[in-house]
Amino acid sequence: MKKIITFSLIAFVNLGIVSCSSSQNMFDSTKASSDKIISTLNNTSWVLKRLDSQNRDFIPTDEQKELVLSFNDNGYGTSDGCNGQGGEFNVKDNMISFEKGMSTMRYCGDEMKHLIYSVPFGKVKSIKVKKEQLQLFDENNVPVATYIKKK
Repeated sequence: MKKIITFSLIAFVNLGIVSCSSSQNMFDSTKASSDKIISTLNNTSWVLKRLDSQNRDFIPTDEQKELVLSFNDNGYGTSDGCNGQGGEFNVKDNMISFEKGMSTMRYCGDEMKHLIYSVPFGKVKSIKVKKEQLQLFDENNVPVATYIKKK
């Protein structure tokens, strides 16, 4: 009986450790394979929370409720609040890059300045996904933008 209780206690503790480590749900592209990065991003959409490169939170308005970054078939699409852009995202040696493909060319004057959140995708070199949050980082591992998974 004592062995059963001891075994049960050890199994319970191990299960607790495993569940705690998996509950972190952290994905770091610098430690993942290229295929894992692509499969993690494909068919997901993310809503801009913060433009870290400008130390600026996204503030929804009646005109702009959310800005979405979507990944599909190794491509991405997004908007800065005025113009849309998209292209391919490439993964090599555990690093990510965003290749600009198409973009709208709408005039965005000063009257729209408060609505524009231009994420510098050309500077993004890696990503981290932790639970429902996606962060984009530059070559110095400084956050560029933070997104929340779209439900």
